[in-house]
Amino acid sequence: MRSFYTTILLLAITMAVQAQTLRDINYRYLYNPEEPFTFQMHPIRTNDGWTTLFKLTLRDSLADPKEYNIQWEIRTDLSDKEGKQVTADTIGTAYRVQKHGFRGQVNTAFQTGKVYLTAKVVHPGQKRAWYFYQFLAENLSTNCYIQSNGQAILDAYLKKETPFQIAGTGASSIITYYRDPFPAAAPPFSESQARVAKRIQADSIFQWQAGITSSLKSKGLYLVQQDTASQNGIAFRIEDDYPRLGKVESLADPLVYICTKDEFIRVKMAKGDKKAFDKIILQITGDAERAKTLFRSYFRRVELANDYFSSYKEGWKTDRGMCFIIFGLPEQVFKFEDREVWVYKQDDFKLNLNFTRSSTLFDPDNFVLTRAKRFNELWFSTIDLWRNARF
Repeated sequence: MRSFYTTILLLAITMAVQAQTLRDINYRYLYNPEEPFTFQMHPIRTNDGWTTLFKLTLRDSLADPKEYNIQWEIRTDLSDKEGKQVTADTIGTAYRVQKHGFRGQVNTAFQTGKVYLTAKVVHPGQKRAWYFYQFLAENLSTNCYIQSNGQAILDAYLKKETPFQIAGTGASSIITYYRDPFPAAAPPFSESQARVAKRIQADSIFQWQAGITSSLKSKGLYLVQQDTASQNGIAFRIEDDYPRLGKVESLADPLVYICTKDEFIRVKMAKGDKKAFDKIILQITGDAERAKTLFRSYFRRVELANDYFSSYKEGWKTDRGMCFIIFGLPEQVFKFEDREVWVYKQDDFKLNLNFTRSSTLFDPDNFVLTRAKRFNELWFSTIDLWRNARF
């Protein structure tokens, strides 16, 4: 009898989390801080295929990671409802449960054509499933990764002076450093597409010995390669006050989206002077309580943008980061091989934002907003709401 009820329960769970086509899923949960966990995937090109590092991190420190499980598949099209299962022996011994989640790697043999490594994270108790996928390109440029304290770093940034190693090559590496601060994203109505330059002027180049653990002190962008003439490598940023900005001098730049030109100059001139900074914010809102509300809400979104969209430049500077900060979490997010579509639905308007993939060596997953003049009025009306803390 107990076996019968177990079978019924498993059947109900299976029906609740039945297969779906990847192109029809609303991926809003990717950018929703209210979801119970975050999930990261980082593919690396190997000699005979791909190794994809993954990490699931629970947001609730009291939650039990054993309540979740991952089902892995290989799909060849986003319209497929099911794919070829990745067996447990392929996942390997690197799959391990930790205090606030688990991490590991999936090894995938090389094959021609399109390959989508799909992870279905299932919570049987909630009868819910979340889908994540990674397109494994034949010409994937990433061939190594950063490791600190024995664990792979899957974020696009590392705190300065954090000891790390370069893993996955077994050979010495050449690191190119770029001090370029990179501009913040242009408004959605701008005629510029703000694409990433194919070449960026380097500030310095140095060698990193294999197996060496050391750290970096200078903020900026770093590119790791075995051969600077190749199109293979991995880029990451070294940051200080990040992803949550706590120093007064770090708070000025992200305000560029909601400040006038004169206000922005004065905010920058305040530097580390908190009183001067607070005075300018108060002048923008005209009310102390509204100033607190604006500050708290705005920089919470800046922090999330840094978490979600960090790239060759800070997350808040990217196109998706800018739109997330100003317009908030979309009602719908659809993902395709070459683009993301964000849909906002409110009583008075419907907004679709299209982000086209613009891959470079510095960021294979860079996305650029398709800008249009029609966004002009909506942009400024939304900025006005921010400035009055009525968003």
